Amino acid sequence: MPFVVAIAGAQTMTEVGASAAGSAVGSAGGKKVSEGITAIFGKVDKAAASAAKAPADESKSAPLLDVGPGVPKESAGFESVPPPPPPAGHRASGPKPAVESMPEILPPPPPPPPPPPQVTVEDLKTVANGMSREQLLKLGAPASRITTSDDGHLLETFSYAAKDASFGRVKLTDGAVSSVEVW
Repeated sequence: MPFVVAIAGAQTMTEVGASAAGSAVGSAGGKKVSEGITAIFGKVDKAAASAAKAPADESKSAPLLDVGPGVPKESAGFESVPPPPPPAGHRASGPKPAVESMPEILPPPPPPPPPPPQVTVEDLKTVANGMSREQLLKLGAPASRITTSDDGHLLETFSYAAKDASFGRVKLTDGAVSSVEVW
């Protein structure tokens, strides 16, 4: 903790020293700046005094400030400077921008369907030879599927498991159950 206090004190001393050095240097240049500011305020004071002496009938008096159109003057080396843009109140005629319509808000998507049923050992014991693939899949999805073809016939093997323990296999030929093994 004393180390932190020492660093904080050193930081403060450095800042005070820099401030003192800067003020000594700044005071030499500050005199010219002060004289310039005094001259400007003197001119503003004179302009305000003359404006205060304006005649009572202001409608007949000339405007205090006459502003021209702001046409650039040509000078050496700057002949190709483009004119300034038109004032903000003047717009070029042309097609009006299209009004953007609000995006259509779609209804939320329907909820997902419930998960398919899990096949149990008892379900697999009800499977018989000749049962269709659709009837078998109504019981539930297999844990894995292997599909091959042999002599123009579609052969499928569905394996069933629960919690990483395999309990049966069903073989299908051309979409119909050909054998069932349950263990």
